[in-house]
Amino acid sequence: MSIAVPVAGIIAGVIGNKAAAAGWGAVFGEDAPTVKSQKAVKKDVARRRKQAKKDGLAKAEIAAIKDPSHDQPVWKMMLWATVSGVILQGLRVAAKRGAQTGAERLTTRRPRPNRG
Repeated sequence: MSIAVPVAGIIAGVIGNKAAAAGWGAVFGEDAPTVKSQKAVKKDVARRRKQAKKDGLAKAEIAAIKDPSHDQPVWKMMLWATVSGVILQGLRVAAKRGAQTGAERLTTRRPRPNRG
């Protein structure tokens, strides 16, 4: 019982996060602003700046290479924070409670039947 409850929460979190990211992509037509995607974008911007310096571009042109996530509206970031925080936490809690009640039903003893 002690292992099933946290595992159910973790699995619900992973599945919910993937579903939220897929839904975000379907609605907005872009990648969800997850931590993983933001790190990838930062690396890409740094790589492009470094390549621009190697190519000898002017400082103004190098400065023009910036992170596209800075151009996102605030409401989109707030919406993602709500979706990824509140809704996924609700999924985790529901999965943990369901696993806990299921495990309790399996492990608790049933009373002996009355035999007259």
